[in-house]
Amino acid sequence: MNPYAVKYSIGRAWIYSMLSIGLWTAYWFYVTRKLFDGETGRGRDDAVLHTLGLYVPVLNIFILYWLYRDLNELRQRVGLTELPVPAYVVGGVFLAPVIYSIALGKVNEFWDVRTQGLATEASMPGAEKAVVAVGASFWVLCILWLVLFALLVVLGGMSSD
Repeated sequence: MNPYAVKYSIGRAWIYSMLSIGLWTAYWFYVTRKLFDGETGRGRDDAVLHTLGLYVPVLNIFILYWLYRDLNELRQRVGLTELPVPAYVVGGVFLAPVIYSIALGKVNEFWDVRTQGLATEASMPGAEKAVVAVGASFWVLCILWLVLFALLVVLGGMSSD
């Protein structure tokens, strides 16, 4: 396993997030939170709780704050510019896809500097594939239900003639 394989491209993030009905974003958050916990050196390992907390109203705002606060701290440690953490949190609430995309770039920038240019695109382990597959299967089920509904409407219309 390559310890420098920590970056995620914006294309990968958007495609997998849409394909997995947003589940991939939770996967990315979990992986990133674990890495940040290790980097901050506070002895925390709360990535699972933070990831689940993203789905709890109000708590999710605090969790976004903690992620952006830690990202800001880590960026400052390696000499990168400070992030406006409150603005990221407010933006994360009201403009989530936009702020997420910007933050992803800031995370990747941190890894580039932190690894002295050795950071590469993260591999796609089985857990990530499973998350995308589960989300994609939801899309398949929705399409099948729509096709079934359309058939019932058409067949119902034909039988009343």
